[in-house]
Amino acid sequence: MTKEQLKSISFWRDLNPQLTISSAPLTALPLQVINDALLSDVSESLWQDGYLNCQSIFTEQDILPLRQAMERLHSRNLPQAFIYLYNETWELFFRLRVLLQNFLGENYSVLPHFWAWYIEPGKAKGWSPHRDSADQSVIELYGQEMLVSLSLWIPLTDATPENGCMSILPLSCEQNYDTPVTTPSEVALQDILCLPAKAGSVLGWRQDLYHWGGRSHRNAQTPRLSLSLEFQNAALDPLCEPLLDPKHPPVPKERLNLIFEQFEKYKHIADLPKGFVTTS
Repeated sequence: MTKEQLKSISFWRDLNPQLTISSAPLTALPLQVINDALLSDVSESLWQDGYLNCQSIFTEQDILPLRQAMERLHSRNLPQAFIYLYNETWELFFRLRVLLQNFLGENYSVLPHFWAWYIEPGKAKGWSPHRDSADQSVIELYGQEMLVSLSLWIPLTDATPENGCMSILPLSCEQNYDTPVTTPSEVALQDILCLPAKAGSVLGWRQDLYHWGGRSHRNAQTPRLSLSLEFQNAALDPLCEPLLDPKHPPVPKERLNLIFEQFEKYKHIADLPKGFVTTS
């Protein structure tokens, strides 16, 4: 693959013609249905243990075109982060605005941090234990706790213990430790919580939660394909710039530049295809 091809929007349109690359705003998209009972359940989980788990939010029809596109990227040995060139990836997260507004306020922003994974059975693993941000994820304002930032993670295939689903150290467990965890060896194995998730589910966590992706076992039935995007309360100072407007994703050329920036940002933790040039 030449550098000229990678920088050509027409190349990416031809690669996945079932998807769209345009500068159209997302304001006309329908809201994803997330009822009050589910919001109450995930709010309790987020504040007590640092994570939320919304099973089967999206349908197979919602996620199939993206999964097919990621399969095509994989067949070409291209980094999965290129899926963020397509409108449909941004649309999927924008449809979760009821969930995001519940935790981050009416006017939330998108952080320029995103990734996508294709974890092959028996050949790959998710990211090693880490926190998405070293910054404070929760502040106290007028006697109440306020969430600063939130990461969302969407599996496009069933995420199972066999194919490398997410695991976390629940906040309620870590609070019993003398000091915050800095290395995996400090985690008591019995405190680990594994989070299997059906395709189309939505997982999320405050950005100071210690978490990681598992290793795919050779007996895994399917690869693990997933997407992540990060968000913050727009009323607070930016954690990173440029903050993005969820209603207006970056124009195609800006998306391409952002994708190349992700390669540099995550090269210490991500497995990029061999021989891939990460410089823009």
